[in-house]
Amino acid sequence: MDAFQDKEKFIQAKYVQKSLIIREEDIPGNPSVSIRIWLAVQAMDVREVYRLIVTSNSNVVNTKYDDMVSHADAKALDFECITLEGHEQDPESCLTIKQTNETEKCFHGWSLLHLACNTESALMVELLLQFGVDVNMHDYHGRTPLHHCIAGGKNSLAKFLLRRGARPSAKDAGGLTVLERAMEMGAITDEELFIMLAEHQ
Repeated sequence: MDAFQDKEKFIQAKYVQKSLIIREEDIPGNPSVSIRIWLAVQAMDVREVYRLIVTSNSNVVNTKYDDMVSHADAKALDFECITLEGHEQDPESCLTIKQTNETEKCFHGWSLLHLACNTESALMVELLLQFGVDVNMHDYHGRTPLHHCIAGGKNSLAKFLLRRGARPSAKDAGGLTVLERAMEMGAITDEELFIMLAEHQ
């Protein structure tokens, strides 16, 4: 085998197979990778999120809140450090707000991208998108991250998601599109955003 073939094998191992990376695994007694990446996104710790994505044995980028709390070790943690202050986590309570615009009080079905949109970190959103997060994933109430951005008045982030493939025609559990939910809240003053939402109806 010549030097060129040696280099080619090394490049394949390092960048394609990622054999030189020390893999992140769930260790009994420690918080799961799902919990650690949720907390890292919540804390807007881009470096830690990147590290966990790259070193994990599984596809953690599409972790959902329900995946995280299903781990037994979630019960051992202070639940307040996992949730956002003031958010309701009882599924029965979530049912009562299913048709309303107050669904941000319920985390059920939230993906890491829903959480990143809530933190308003464009850098975190971009990182998750670069690693293949589902931009149109629905939460428990059928809302996509785009629904959340519009409901929270995060217009610049909403436009960013639209440019990256978010579907404004996606309907939530109440049967309303993102534009219809936005119109419920009053007139859309951002003309560019209105055009972007309207042209995909």
